[in-house]
Amino acid sequence: MAILRKIYLLLLISALAMSLTSCYQDFEPDIESVPVLCMNSEITPGDSINLFLTRTWRWSEGNEYKIDVEVRDAEVRLIVNGNYEETLMPTTIHTGKGFDYPYQEERECYQSRYRPKSGDEIRIEASSPRYGEAFAEVKVPYTVPIDRVEPEIQSFIALGDTTGFPAVAERCEYILRFKLLTYFTDPADSVNYYDFSVGTSAHSNYDNEASAFLSSVNPIFSGDPIFTEHVSVLESAIAETSGYTIFSDRQINGRTYPLRIGFDDFSFYYFNPLDLEGPKEYGFKVSLRHIDSTYYKHVISLWEANDAIVGSLGGVGLAPPVYSYSNVSTGAGVVAAYAVSTYTLPIVDIISIAEQK
Repeated sequence: MAILRKIYLLLLISALAMSLTSCYQDFEPDIESVPVLCMNSEITPGDSINLFLTRTWRWSEGNEYKIDVEVRDAEVRLIVNGNYEETLMPTTIHTGKGFDYPYQEERECYQSRYRPKSGDEIRIEASSPRYGEAFAEVKVPYTVPIDRVEPEIQSFIALGDTTGFPAVAERCEYILRFKLLTYFTDPADSVNYYDFSVGTSAHSNYDNEASAFLSSVNPIFSGDPIFTEHVSVLESAIAETSGYTIFSDRQINGRTYPLRIGFDDFSFYYFNPLDLEGPKEYGFKVSLRHIDSTYYKHVISLWEANDAIVGSLGGVGLAPPVYSYSNVSTGAGVVAAYAVSTYTLPIVDIISIAEQK
């Protein structure tokens, strides 16, 4: 369906473009542009602030990974609740390397000794002799806890040993179709924004004593309409709407709400005759991030630019261009904040519930 939507939109754009022009050619407009500071950071309670400071560049300079855009000569000041706290120091950190991103890379940044708290009003000011000044402000949100996570079983099959190894009664493969219901309660005294994600806890590799692993994890977010509350009726028909898991509390203000995430053809292999704890703890890890409005507006602007109708038309000159939202004074980058709540549901608990139905 998503492919058909793209095709329909492409045909519409092509028809409009052909009606307005018969030919075109590539050129680089001679527009004077001065590089400015670009600030990027995600601030969380209890962690040091890592500010990635770069400068903007003209597209004809080349790919950002092939040119040096790091700014190393800046003075970066941290203001907390209206008071000067410290000057951030340049350092090198390792980023990536997790369930979603298994690779690790080194990145230069400016780091704070101060660890923000929920409710802190953060202002970061950067000044470079070459690229000028920039600042950004953000308020650190409070954690909105996950109340509970429950499976809603739709189908369940338990198979015997399917590994090709000598048959062992305790080896089993389970095939399920179910939904995960993640319950949380939205605070009623404020306007709130969220980002949701689901992954798995650390894998337990196969050995002779025990194992627990999945053939695939493909969560389906389209079953919950709250993830597409920003999409118009027309865009739901011809634009790309999947892949976004941010939402506001405009529909659920002050209420307890279950986010419904689907899993089809879910296959889980389990072998644990000694009843070891490791394989029993392997499960789904769901995360609810309470994000500030800056993060929400930034992601929505990216959707509008890349997938919405107005962005697609703007890309071919048939509508005003859509730019990503920035809370940095130069208009480059985003300094956002969030507080995260996590909950892990062991898969053996899901299997146990399914067997009882």
